[in-house]
Amino acid sequence: SPHDFVSSRCDESGGVAFPYCLDMTHRRAIYVCDADAKAVQSAPFYYLHLRQTAQRILSVPFECLPLSSSSPHGDPVFLFSPGRVGSTLVSRVLAEAGIASVSEPDFFTQVARPFWQSPLNPLRRSIADAMWKLSDDLCFALGEAPVVKLRAECAAYPQLFVRQPSARTIVLVRDFESWSRSTAQVFGAGPGNAVRKYLAALRCYDILRQSSHCHLMRYEAWVHDPDAAASALGRFLGVTIGPEAVQRAFSSHSQAGTPLMRRQRPGWEEKWQGALALWRSPRLVSARARLEGLLPGA
Repeated sequence: SPHDFVSSRCDESGGVAFPYCLDMTHRRAIYVCDADAKAVQSAPFYYLHLRQTAQRILSVPFECLPLSSSSPHGDPVFLFSPGRVGSTLVSRVLAEAGIASVSEPDFFTQVARPFWQSPLNPLRRSIADAMWKLSDDLCFALGEAPVVKLRAECAAYPQLFVRQPSARTIVLVRDFESWSRSTAQVFGAGPGNAVRKYLAALRCYDILRQSSHCHLMRYEAWVHDPDAAASALGRFLGVTIGPEAVQRAFSSHSQAGTPLMRRQRPGWEEKWQGALALWRSPRLVSARARLEGLLPGA
C-alpha cells in the first residue's frame, strides 16, 4: 500500500524518480525515489526490484505528468514475446553489455488490459497518454531510451506501443512444442490459454512488421549460437554486444531470486499434451498457417 511508504512532494524528492505504476482510481502515478539506476537495469524484473527496495515514493496527479520537463531520448525499443522464450536472458545480455534496458515495468502492463483498451472506454486515450508520459520519465531517469522487455499480455495490443512508423520494436518467439511445454511446467497454463497466448504473439509480429521497424528473434537462435544472435540484435540497435557480455549473462540463471524459480506445476504433462493436440487440430492448422508463414524458416 502507498501508506507503507514515506510520501514526498515533487519539489522535495531530490534525485531521480522511477515510474512504478498507475493508480487508475485516483488518476495518479506512483514513482519510486532514490532507486539505483544500475540496479534497476540489472534486475530480472523492474517492478519486483522497485517493490522490494522502495523507501520513498511520489504520488503524482495525471495532470502534472510528466515529471521531467522534456525527454529528448525518444521512445523505448519495446520487446514483445509470449513469455518463456528467453526474454529475461536477453535483457540480462543487454545489461551486461552496458546497454540501457529494463524488464517488465508494471505501468505498461496495466494499460495493456482489455478494459482500458476497449474502444468503448472513454478513458482509453487519457490512460494511454499517462503511460507515455511515464515512459518519457523512465527514459529521463535512465538518461537514454532503453530496451523495455514487456510482459506477454502486452502482445495483445502492439499498436499501443507504436507512436510513429520509425519506432523500433523486437519480437522474440519460440517453437510451439517446446514453448508450450515450458509454459505448462512453470505457469500451469491450460491448452486454450496457451494457444491463445502464442497466437497473440504471432499476430503481434504481423502488426509490428507493418507498423514499425521490427526485429524478429528466435529462442532457438539464442540457444544454438548466442553470439550470432547477440550480434544481430546489436546491429539492429546500433550498438556492439560482445561475446564477453553474452558469456557473463549465460553464466547465471537470469530469473534467480524471482517467483519463477519454482517447481513444476502438478499435472503439467496433461495440459501440455492438450495444448499440442489443440495446436495440431485441422481447424487451427489452417487458421495459423498464414501467421506461421511470416516467420523466417517456417
